[in-house]
Amino acid sequence: MNCICLQLDDKAKDLVKELLLRIEDADIQDVNSEEQDDWITMTPRYAAQIDAQLIESQYIGTVGWFSESDFIEKKIEYK
Repeated sequence: MNCICLQLDDKAKDLVKELLLRIEDADIQDVNSEEQDDWITMTPRYAAQIDAQLIESQYIGTVGWFSESDFIEKKIEYK
């Protein structure tokens, strides 16, 4: 299973808090919302929803992004 890890600052977490709660509350085996070292692991679908919410909210900041399947890590700048 492909998982995406996001590292969100407090402002980003506040903007997407309802979505983060849905991830935590999801009773789906393929969703792991464990937070380790500020990285939150989730399915790509949830990561895309968080991205859309941050864009819609006109968030300004940086989000860490890591793909577990490709071992690619990068920073996404929102302006």
